[in-house]
Formats: sequence, structure tokens, C-alpha cells
Amino acid sequence: MSGKISGFTNSQPASPATSAAGQRSAATASPATGGTSGSGTATDSVQITDTASYLVTAEQTLSDMPVINSGRVAETTDALANGTYKVSPERIANQLLQFERLLPDDEDTAA
Repeated sequence: MSGKISGFTNSQPASPATSAAGQRSAATASPATGGTSGSGTATDSVQITDTASYLVTAEQTLSDMPVINSGRVAETTDALANGTYKVSPERIANQLLQFERLLPDDEDTAA
């Protein structure tokens, strides 16, 4: 059996997150065409969606970024040491409200 994947150019091995995204996109892609010919061989075809390709690119970009912004940590440390660190209760409240809006309602999760 031979396989052909079109529309995907990533040369790196897939990570577990990439594999899951690829499986989800394969499930939503058009059904694989295949069958057996007289010689008993089958050909499968998988098409990667634009969303899956975008997720692979985003994952690669994020993996290149450092987890901790050392410049921002240094600025905050200096501001704390100097006594110039400012706390904005409005900004904290707005961020909490924004995060709260992303969470599902209790009624949605009870089902």
C-alpha cells in the first residue's frame, strides 16, 4: 500500500501536539480515496487542511520563543528594588474579567 500526503511541507518529525492536530484535520478532510485494484494494492490520500498547516507553523514559532522574558523579569526586579513598581487595580480587574469571559458557564459544564 502506498501513501501520498499533499499540501504539507514540514520536514521535522511530528510532535504529539502536531500529530493530534493532524489527526483532527485528517478527520475533517475529505475522505481518503482508495480501493484495491486487480493487483491487490491500495492507494490512500490525505490532504492537510489550511488550519492544520497554520497550527504547525504557530507551534514552530512558539517553540523558538523563550518561556521566560528575561528582560521583563529584570525590569520588574529593578522596579521592585527601587520602589517604583506600580500596581494598577483597574488593569488587574480587566485582565481577570477578560479571563473569566473565556471560561465556560457553569450551566454549560453541568450537562
